[in-house]
Amino acid sequence: MARLGDVLARFRPFGVPGAAAALGVPVDYAADQAEELAPVFSALADVQADCMNERWRAQRLADQAQEGARVRAAAIVSAARAEAEAERVRSSAAARQRDDQASAALLREAALAADGVRRRSARTAHRVGKACQPAEPATQEAVMTGPRPET
Repeated sequence: MARLGDVLARFRPFGVPGAAAALGVPVDYAADQAEELAPVFSALADVQADCMNERWRAQRLADQAQEGARVRAAAIVSAARAEAEAERVRSSAAARQRDDQASAALLREAALAADGVRRRSARTAHRVGKACQPAEPATQEAVMTGPRPET
């Protein structure tokens, strides 16, 4: 009885292509593989077409999403620029108001200081005016002779 190994040895490939011989089957790997895989690839042709359609559809969706994102980004940037400009105007107005308040406070302080200088100069002028008036005759005599003794 033939052993299993002997039966399988008949199908082992050997080096020269051609008709089957007693020792084995011809070796033509490329033709065998193409022939063997042709039904598989023909069955996959529909799947490949479906995949290509799906990829095309996905690419279209991705392009639409990207365009939508561009539009939204442009709107966000535009709104941000407008908001930034409005914030600059508000900030400038607030700074101007603070500066105006500080200037008004400084002017009030300056007015108070000027009023104080006016009052002091008026008092000083009054004192100088009194000091520059001619002395009374009794006072002049006292200055010339000295103090009078008290009796």
